Amino acid sequence: MTKKVLTSTRSGAAPKLDPRSESFTRDFKRAAKAFTRKATQSPEHALAVLVEEGIYTPTGRLTKNYR
Repeated sequence: MTKKVLTSTRSGAAPKLDPRSESFTRDFKRAAKAFTRKATQSPEHALAVLVEEGIYTPTGRLTKNYR
């Protein structure tokens, strides 16, 4: 098992994960797959996610930023 690679911030505050590490990539892929599975359960749920993210309006049209 690989260790999580930590790097410190410039201010010396809390360390953050290194996005190049294998564990970070694996965790990200797992989270992305879970989000996709949840967001595409039904067309209604997918629209709700897109509305929440500001991509579509509640009526199903693209918002001004995406036209």
